[in-house]
Amino acid sequence: MSVLVTGGLGFIGSKVVLQLLKRDIPVIVADLDITKNRDKLEKNINKIGKNKVLVNYEKLDITDYQNVEKIFSKHKLDSVINLAYGIGAICEENPLLASKINIVGTTSIFELIVKYKVRRLVFASSETVYGAYQEFYGDKAVTENDYSGIDNHFYTYGVMKLLNEFMAEKYIKKHGCSIAYTRPSVVFGYGRQNTAINWAEDFAAKPALGQEAYLPFSKNNRDNWIYVDDCAEQLVRLALKETLNYSCYNSGAETLNGHQLESVVKKIIPNAIIHFDESVKSTPLIDDQNDERIRKEIDFNPRSFEEGVKCLINDVRENN
Repeated sequence: MSVLVTGGLGFIGSKVVLQLLKRDIPVIVADLDITKNRDKLEKNINKIGKNKVLVNYEKLDITDYQNVEKIFSKHKLDSVINLAYGIGAICEENPLLASKINIVGTTSIFELIVKYKVRRLVFASSETVYGAYQEFYGDKAVTENDYSGIDNHFYTYGVMKLLNEFMAEKYIKKHGCSIAYTRPSVVFGYGRQNTAINWAEDFAAKPALGQEAYLPFSKNNRDNWIYVDDCAEQLVRLALKETLNYSCYNSGAETLNGHQLESVVKKIIPNAIIHFDESVKSTPLIDDQNDERIRKEIDFNPRSFEEGVKCLINDVRENN
């Protein structure tokens, strides 16, 4: 039986595919454009010594229910990892299309895992469901049980994720299906493509190429960071584990401020030049996540921020 990865050629999705292939699990890679980034994925499949015969590609328009169902009916699926989502500018500039992708499309996946009796669905929600202001929660790591209303939100994307989570819980209660979702913090690594937080790559990628990095926040800003491969590993382990104790999991990893971020980069690249915008007190994100739940659930501890930065820099240099 196969695992379907929607958005499988994207930043996180491609990493999910590789983690599954390392376990010799057949993967259905579904994406809107199945040519873009395919060569890059197959290069990485060869790099880990796996046979690309384990991979099937399907064109996916998640706004087209018949197209999505055709994929479900064609393949015998053990589980689905859903990463087909519109992020960043599309949510603010084209809310109608974003709603078709993010709300109707995600709900279509819920419907189909019930109809085709798929064992498990896992999807990436976001830490933006907690709102834009750490001050709302006080000086503490935010837990999965914390919540704030929409008046505390900045990103349309985050409110859409809130609705996805609400609908997931409805389907779990009504149909008894198994759905789990993570709330990734700042996912960093090489390969982001024109997202709202390209700075989560640029902070180390630019210095790795001998360029100056410009970050849109103060040196005193704090964020919680997770390396992209570890975010993918969390999703895979949640998909494959036989039983789960919860539906909702913070991705967590490591919290640090701009001073610490700069120090880590300069430890690896001593001549790195990183500019901060001191007029912007903080990013519109919470500062810290409590990730005890997911560490215990899947018996996995993400790498340190420094180790992730080393991986990012190595990837940048290898690909340039």
